[in-house]
Amino acid sequence: MLEILTRCHFWLIAIFSGIASARDANKQVNALKLKFWQRKSDADGDAPEKGGGSVGVAQGEAPEFEMPPGHHLDFGTRMRAKWEGYDDPVEYYLLQLEIDAYADWLRKMRVWLARPVEPELSELALDDEIGRWPPDRIRLYDKLFDHGIMMPGGHEYALELAKPLALDETLSCLEIGAKLGGVARLLADRLGVWVTALEPDGELALLGMERSVQAGVQKRVPVQTLDPLQPELRKGYFNVVYSYGELYKIPEKETFLKALAETLRDHGQLLVTDYVLTRDLNEDELANWARLEGEELFPWTAQEYKSRLGQLKFDIRIAKDESETHLKHIKLAWMTMLSDIQKAGLDPDIMDYLEPEMEMWMNRVKMLENGSLAFYRFYATIN
Repeated sequence: MLEILTRCHFWLIAIFSGIASARDANKQVNALKLKFWQRKSDADGDAPEKGGGSVGVAQGEAPEFEMPPGHHLDFGTRMRAKWEGYDDPVEYYLLQLEIDAYADWLRKMRVWLARPVEPELSELALDDEIGRWPPDRIRLYDKLFDHGIMMPGGHEYALELAKPLALDETLSCLEIGAKLGGVARLLADRLGVWVTALEPDGELALLGMERSVQAGVQKRVPVQTLDPLQPELRKGYFNVVYSYGELYKIPEKETFLKALAETLRDHGQLLVTDYVLTRDLNEDELANWARLEGEELFPWTAQEYKSRLGQLKFDIRIAKDESETHLKHIKLAWMTMLSDIQKAGLDPDIMDYLEPEMEMWMNRVKMLENGSLAFYRFYATIN
């Protein structure tokens, strides 16, 4: 458990604090310089006109800045200090020592993060024995995001995204990629809508339907299995189709979007959030992403979405990059989770799933921050 927590710390530090970027190194350097300049400014205000030692130190007092034992100032350092505006070259020298130490630590962190990690061998393949979604993995997601939602931002963000739809009890909705059906049950409870929740993962769909039964909303919010290649959707039936961050896993998206368009009634609405490519990924990059996600991926660009929706006669009202908001939600969820673990601990059975889940989410963060991906929101209507 300690090893996993340690690795989690490094991931969060490296990605959330931006340690692996030169930009943040510059910020750290600037912060150090600001600290020294503030101290220098304070000293200047009290500096005597005459006296020995460092500037701002009365005669007879110890200097504010002292050289570490065994160090000495060479002529070049004194000249650079003078050029940078430091009255005391020792102050400048100490600042450079801090910067050098930080740069060395940053280099070591980069080496550590780039190291190859050997896969751990186990006698039992849990996924084969008890499925991809055992109870402990579900419990981890319930703790990470709002109960049953399984998406960054939780209840509040799910409701915010739904605002343009103006949902009420007269409307019927179709959700694609419903997972446990948490969003569908939330919308039904708060807004009174009827939602058919479809999930490609049969195991999640079964667990989601179980939760709907437990909540007594199995008729208002049925959770069913979806075959993306043969969706079998009733034509002209739903007022609203929505999907929160799941369509990048859907193959043959052109055909699938056509099926979604056909299942909508006149003046129907479509709401989609999804990961979209902002550059071409090579085979290795796509394979690594798919490996961490645990399934094959079929991402589009934002332009591909716009073109296809236009071909299907959708009127696109919103096409917005929500990456910044999405990143904030992911980071907040994981920082809160780690803080809770440090304070109260976590069930060891849940810890077994913490590392692979964090690795998957941190990879998404990395791809969003390095410009490989964006998280987009599309809202469109059809006549």
